[in-house]
Amino acid sequence: MDGESVAMTPGAAPRADSRVFRTSALFVLIGLMVYMGLYWAAERLVYQHAERNRFFMIRTAPVHDYDFVFLGASRAMPFGFEGVQEALEAWTGARIINLSMEGAGILPNRLVFDYFRAHHTTRAVVYFVDSFAFYSTEWNEDRLDAEMFRRAPFDPALVRTLWAHPWARRHLFLYLSGFPKVNDPRKHWEPDRSEAERLRFDRVYRANPRLDAQRMAYLYPEEVDQALLDRYMAAFADLARTLTDEGIPLIVIKLPVPQRVHNLLRNEDMFDSRVQQVVDRYGLAYYDFSRVSNDDRYYYDTDHLNREGVMTFSEEYLVPILRQYLPGAAAG
Repeated sequence: MDGESVAMTPGAAPRADSRVFRTSALFVLIGLMVYMGLYWAAERLVYQHAERNRFFMIRTAPVHDYDFVFLGASRAMPFGFEGVQEALEAWTGARIINLSMEGAGILPNRLVFDYFRAHHTTRAVVYFVDSFAFYSTEWNEDRLDAEMFRRAPFDPALVRTLWAHPWARRHLFLYLSGFPKVNDPRKHWEPDRSEAERLRFDRVYRANPRLDAQRMAYLYPEEVDQALLDRYMAAFADLARTLTDEGIPLIVIKLPVPQRVHNLLRNEDMFDSRVQQVVDRYGLAYYDFSRVSNDDRYYYDTDHLNREGVMTFSEEYLVPILRQYLPGAAAG
């Protein structure tokens, strides 16, 4: 084979490389345009069909100034279910937004509250404490998952809030990418109300010792990781300090559970002591109602108040507390 048969035309390789580059760039550009179209469509569906996603609620809240923000885990959520929050606002004359979330510890609660404050103000904060939420990363750092961002509208204020917390920064790409919205496995138009609110809230739970024991074993570890408890108690204390410095009352409430369930709780006295330390340090209002309104007929499952339970507890205990923090309370 002579040398001429293998000789290449000068400049052929660069031109071929250039064509490959242009083709690849065009392919990527088209892909990005398609994805941005899907992102835009998913964002519109969020505004059309989202209801209970906490980021959506904050972004679209109809008023700027609130009297109370409710924080906590799922035991606090029924106070925001349909019909209940309207009753609370009618009884107190207050504006209330319930930002509690299923399985949410202090860190996700702090995140949504800080995002709330980017758009709104509040007269006071009510934190419904649950001991299990201070024992595991599952309810804190790991609770910031795709489900939380699935119906979260794009907002630069939420980007800033995520960036402000080192433990939340790793979720920035998840939020900014829009993957949870674009890849929603459910129908995009399905309401995001919980099954509890849609189907179980008006039921009365029939006590089942086996199910009770299984749920408590799932929520509460046999041995408390003291390092984790210290970390989350420090985060709780930081929230208390921040609010105290700004003159915003933090009202700490422990909700009732059935006596049969309370008997299964592990390390509860130790937890109560740790909460009391924070309460005493910052002069907080603390109400332990864990042993009141705990008749079985007040629950729709093992440990969540049903409609009758929420209404009864609210009339007898919660509403009188809230009224103390409203204008004219001292004179009334």
